[in-house]
Amino acid sequence: MSYNYHIVANFPSNRNYKGTLKMYNASGSLVFGPVDALGRGSNRDENNGDHTQWKLKYADIPTGEYETTVVGPNTPESTYGPYKRVWLNHALNGNAKIAEANGRNEIMIHGGDPDDNPSNTWYPLHPTLGCIRLSNSNQYTLINAIAAAGSGTGLITINNI
Repeated sequence: MSYNYHIVANFPSNRNYKGTLKMYNASGSLVFGPVDALGRGSNRDENNGDHTQWKLKYADIPTGEYETTVVGPNTPESTYGPYKRVWLNHALNGNAKIAEANGRNEIMIHGGDPDDNPSNTWYPLHPTLGCIRLSNSNQYTLINAIAAAGSGTGLITINNI
């Protein structure tokens, strides 16, 4: 399949630390990033308080590839930010495919309120419920870069570094 854009997210295997996200257009030119991104999930009870269990909903973002599309903003704005989101709507391979088969869905790239504790290793980004977090300003710029690339279907590759 041909994609209008390709997002690449590189995260440390210890998701308590930020990684980077960048985007290329269909011609392979870098059109966005790299910017700070966070792929850390939450320590919810559903995960036995362990965000590292990437097969489980709400945990760290799994590696692999997904097809993506842009969807509208969501509420509350404090959680998702004010802008459209990128939906990782179909896992193609890697741990992403395993996690999807295990029931993980609704994984997004979105903004949201910053973390308020500068001593956190992920500051100023804030952990999510299993998504990729960007700052609101970077989310806005990413959505505009996708629009400039023709919107439609894209590809994201998520790597451990």
